Amino acid sequence: MKASADEVERLIWELRRAFRDLAATADRELRPMGIQARDRALLEFLARESEPVSISALAEKHSVSRQHIHQTLRGLTQPGWVEEAADPADRRAVLLRLSRKGKALWERIRRVDEAFFAQLAGNLDANRVASAARLLQELRQQLQPAKEAVNE
Repeated sequence: MKASADEVERLIWELRRAFRDLAATADRELRPMGIQARDRALLEFLARESEPVSISALAEKHSVSRQHIHQTLRGLTQPGWVEEAADPADRRAVLLRLSRKGKALWERIRRVDEAFFAQLAGNLDANRVASAARLLQELRQQLQPAKEAVNE
């Protein structure tokens, strides 16, 4: 049975609310480390890169603007968490990577994440979580053509 437009709208509404609640919870959990959810996102983007990456490539990969990456980078409590180096292929570009301090902070963040996710997992049914993840993946796949049209 196909979902109705009203059911999909309700799903999207709940997803948006969950995202806001997750960001607020992340801010609260990360406050003792002196960072916010937006800082955490940038650190995660960089932690997932095996090589230094340009701001443009990072922004494109994560569907955010270069300005967003720049603002978050400049707003970090500790600029020393991220190293910047000139891009040999483009003198105007900068390559980013986590510094040693940034990697250590990322490990602390992951420990907080793991404890938080374990707490949430204790209250959720495994089959429903797997089903919800598949549904969100399908939703994202359906949204890809719209995203590509915007980027053209």
